[in-house]
Amino acid sequence: MPIKTLEKIFTLADREQANRITITKQENDFSCCFELPDKEETYFKLPKKLESDLIENLRKLLKIAPDDLTRGKYCKLRSSKFNLNFRVSIIPDKFGEKIVISLIKDKSSLFRLNQLGLQPKEKQLLEAGLKHKSGLILITSPEHGGRSTTLFSCLNSINRDDKSVYFMGLYPEFDLKGILSLKNNPTNWEIALHHDSDIIAIDDCRDEDLEQAFIAADTGRLVIATLPAINCLEALYKLLKLNLPLNLLLDNLKLITAQSLTNLKRNTSNKGRKQIGLFEVLKPNKELINYLKDHQARINTKTFWEDVLQLAKRNDYSPLINDAKLKEKAGII
Repeated sequence: MPIKTLEKIFTLADREQANRITITKQENDFSCCFELPDKEETYFKLPKKLESDLIENLRKLLKIAPDDLTRGKYCKLRSSKFNLNFRVSIIPDKFGEKIVISLIKDKSSLFRLNQLGLQPKEKQLLEAGLKHKSGLILITSPEHGGRSTTLFSCLNSINRDDKSVYFMGLYPEFDLKGILSLKNNPTNWEIALHHDSDIIAIDDCRDEDLEQAFIAADTGRLVIATLPAINCLEALYKLLKLNLPLNLLLDNLKLITAQSLTNLKRNTSNKGRKQIGLFEVLKPNKELINYLKDHQARINTKTFWEDVLQLAKRNDYSPLINDAKLKEKAGII
C-alpha cells in the first residue's frame, strides 16, 4: 500500500508540475504539501489507512539506508507514468521525520525568452542586459507571478560553455548543465567571490541577499536576482531603502524587469499553456540616476515618485498596463 501511494504522489506531482513535495508525519496520519509553479501551495491528507512504514518504504524506493538523515541526496525515479529527477532531504520533525523532495525540471520544459510574453522592445533590453559582464539585473513580480521561470529562462539563454555560473540555493528549479549550486549562506558567498565566477543567480532575495548581490556585481560579476514587487518602481524603492551607499547601488544597477501572469484566450494556439506574462522593463539612464542621487532625501514623497515615473517614461519605460492593452488588442488575452 505505501509504495503504491508514493507512486501516486509522484505521478500527481509530475502532472501538476510541482516544484517540491513535503510529506510530514502528523500525530495520527500524514500530510502532503505540493509547492506548485511560482510558489503556490496545495495541501492534502494522505489516507488514514496508510501503514506507519510509509517513510521506510520511501527509503526503500529511493535506496536510502534506514535511519539515514539525508540532505540534498540526488535521486532518479522512472516509471511508465513519470520520469523524475530530484533532491530529497529526510530531517527530524515533531512526530518523527519530514521528507522534502525538490523536483528538478528538465531543460526541455523551460520557456525560451521569446516564449515568456515579452514585447520586442522589452526582450531586446533584457537580452542586451544579459550581455553585460558585470552589474545587477533584477527580476520582479508579485507572488506567483512567474519571476523564477524568467530567471531560469535568462540563465538558459546565456552561453555557459565559457562562463562560470553559480546559483545561490541548493535546489534550482531546473536542471541546467554547467551551473554550480551552493547553499545561500555567507561562507558560500565568499567561495563564489573568491573563485572565478562570472555569473551569480539568486532566487527570492532577502535584503541581506540584495546587499551581497550588489557587492558581487561591483567586483565584476553579472548578478541576476529575483524579488517580490508589483512593478519596477516598487522594486526600485526597495533597492533605495537598502543600507548601501547610493553610488554602489546605482552604478551597478543595469536593469529591472517586472511581470505578472494573465490568462490566455482559449482559442489561442499555445501548446496547452493557460497563462502568459505581462512585462515592463526599466533601464536606468544617466538622467534618472542623477535625479535619484540628487533627490534621495525625498524618497518617501509622492512628488519624488511622480518625477521618477515621468523620467522613466521619457526613457521608453512602458508600464505593465500598456503590455496588457497590446496583448488584448492582439487577441492573446
